[in-house]
Amino acid sequence: METVALIVMVIVVCLVLAWVVMRVRAREKERTLRREKLESVAAGHQEMAEAHAGSLEGLREEALTHRQAAVDHTRKAEQTEQRIEQKERQAAFHEDRALETQHEREQI
Repeated sequence: METVALIVMVIVVCLVLAWVVMRVRAREKERTLRREKLESVAAGHQEMAEAHAGSLEGLREEALTHRQAAVDHTRKAEQTEQRIEQKERQAAFHEDRALETQHEREQI
C-alpha cells in the first residue's frame, strides 16, 4: 500500500512538474512574441520619426523663403505707400496751384 501511495505521489509530483514546465515555456513564448511585437512597433515609430525629420529641412527652407518674400513684400508695400504719399502731395500742390491760377485769371 505504501508503495502504491509512493508511486501515486511520484506521478502527481511528475505531473505538477510537467505542468509547471509547460506554463514556464508558454509564458516565455508569450514574452518572446510580445518583445517581437514591441520591437516591430518601435521600428515603425523610428521609421516615421526619420521620415518626419527628413522633411523638416525642406519645410525650414520653405518657411525661410516665405519669410524673405514677406520682407520683400513689406518693403515694396512701404515704397508704394511712400509713392502714394508723394503723389498725394503733388496732386494737392497742383490742385492748389490750379486754384490760385484760376483766381489770378479771374482777377484779370
